[in-house]
Amino acid sequence: MDGNEVTEAVGELPPLRRNRDFNLLWTGQATSMLGSQISAIAYPLLILATTGSAAQAGIVASAALVGTLLFLLPAGVIADRYPRKVVMVIASLIQMITGATVVPAVLSHHVYLAHLAAVGLIQGVASAYYAGASRGAVRRIVTTEQLPQAMAATQVRDRAATMLGPPLGGALLGFGRSLPFAVDSVSFGVIALAAAVLRKPLDPPVVPAREPLLRSVGKTIKFVAGEPLLRLFAIWAAVLNGVAFGVRLTIIVLARNRGATPVEIGTLFTISAACGLAGALLAVRLTKLAGPRLLMLICSWLAPACAAGMIFAPSVWVIAGLGGVTGFSIMPVNVILTARATRITPDHLQAQVGNTLQLCYQSFSSFSPAIFGALTDKLGAYPVITMATVIYAAIAIWLQFNRQVHQLNDTGTAKATGGNGREWTVRSSYRPRHATHRKGRAA
Repeated sequence: MDGNEVTEAVGELPPLRRNRDFNLLWTGQATSMLGSQISAIAYPLLILATTGSAAQAGIVASAALVGTLLFLLPAGVIADRYPRKVVMVIASLIQMITGATVVPAVLSHHVYLAHLAAVGLIQGVASAYYAGASRGAVRRIVTTEQLPQAMAATQVRDRAATMLGPPLGGALLGFGRSLPFAVDSVSFGVIALAAAVLRKPLDPPVVPAREPLLRSVGKTIKFVAGEPLLRLFAIWAAVLNGVAFGVRLTIIVLARNRGATPVEIGTLFTISAACGLAGALLAVRLTKLAGPRLLMLICSWLAPACAAGMIFAPSVWVIAGLGGVTGFSIMPVNVILTARATRITPDHLQAQVGNTLQLCYQSFSSFSPAIFGALTDKLGAYPVITMATVIYAAIAIWLQFNRQVHQLNDTGTAKATGGNGREWTVRSSYRPRHATHRKGRAA
């Protein structure tokens, strides 16, 4: 059974852990994500050690981000038009080869900013293609009922890699300057191999007639803007991610004003990341227990409450605890919205819609740290965190009265458009806990 077919009852589905293709894809992406996090800390440390310039260290990361953002929309079109497995393999091999060129450069002591920036740019472009194709692949290899579990597993993977990657990168760099980049290159080879051996068909059964690229991009943007749930997801993710990324710098200033040491500040963010990992692990269970609507509203109101609490926090550890609650609460909402967005998107638009949503939330978060940093310098930490609290509260109020949020608990049937334009009747992923027999529960 693929993701476009009418799903069976949860009790009749094999556990997600027995889904060979999903586990292959998840493992390969986990390895690649860990490698990327390792090199993400190694690149700036290498450049700082070579040139001593923080500005040059930021250029490489910016080059990768620019490459991704510029190509997300066209890459989504390509990933939906051409065989997704081929796109995933080629994109991963390009990243592997370009990343491998850094190893001899480091070993021979010929490290040049232009070379590293070019590597970042090329890998950023390739990641846009891989991201689009992998989104479509997940929709084909995971049944509709198990999408929340799959999205939660993805969040767990990303959070774990974010926690483990930086310290591993620093340790590898200490053993040998070329090691982090060699490991990153190998990790891209692993995901290329994982994609190559997938068995299930990853492409839509019927692909619409091709049209000019710009017209396809325009239609996708119109589709996202016209679909209430996707529009909600785009706005929520853009604002929440932008504020969360931006206010990190302000929290560092606040913690330092409370007398926190660099080690304590680092621990503060580790606690937040660990709580986010716990939130991802428990997302599906919490959704079944409380229901998507109630859980989403609770989590949305926790964000402004915790931000306001940081203003009055007497110590860095209270700030860490409040940040942990925020990190924990965002994960279930992200899982709920990602699963629903994947479910209602036609198969032949999975890459395009997913990349469009990524462009929405990643664009703001790419420059919000500079905005929040400038505001913190000018106004101080308290007014900026107050501003973040107001933004979080505005989003919570908006969700409180949003019609799409109130429909999240619909336990009846819904229409999901398949890749060939047909409408399949699928069962809702939420069922009240008291109505679920123990034998029939999904693993």
